[in-house]
Amino acid sequence: MKMMVMLEGGQLITQVSGQGKVPLFATSKTKFFPKVVDAEIEFGKDEKGAVTYLVLHQGGQDVKAQRTSDSVVTRKEITISPKILAQYIGTYEMRPGFDLVITLEGDQLVSQATGQGKMPLFAESETKFFPKVIDAEIEFLKDDKGAVTHLILHQGEAEIKASRKWSARSS
Repeated sequence: MKMMVMLEGGQLITQVSGQGKVPLFATSKTKFFPKVVDAEIEFGKDEKGAVTYLVLHQGGQDVKAQRTSDSVVTRKEITISPKILAQYIGTYEMRPGFDLVITLEGDQLVSQATGQGKMPLFAESETKFFPKVIDAEIEFLKDDKGAVTHLILHQGEAEIKASRKWSARSS
């Protein structure tokens, strides 16, 4: 699990792997809290005054995390034609009884996992897409004839390969 901390529009934001972005609010120069969960984030400095770690105080536990990078990977979305996007429409089996359904709403590719809400996907390349609300990536795989056969969900350390379910309509 990773926690990214970034500044967006003058607001400190945090995002834990697989979760949405959450604004942080200051209680001091080094302590911040999110309004959506009962937690506190405290930044710690080394002897030179550089922020090198944070401590997440939540549920009676204190979890210390070392700073691993001075930057946050930002994704750049590109525009893909609806004709190409239409290739990805289908149902992909993540595991028995849990599917990821990919649809096209207007010019927007949308994913919806079993029992969950819809999530717009944004193209990073012709085959790689990302949602803006969680830290994840969906990569579509094609066979040697160019037909989409699988997708891979990259989320945190997990890589879940899902086979496309073929039906009479989609074949």
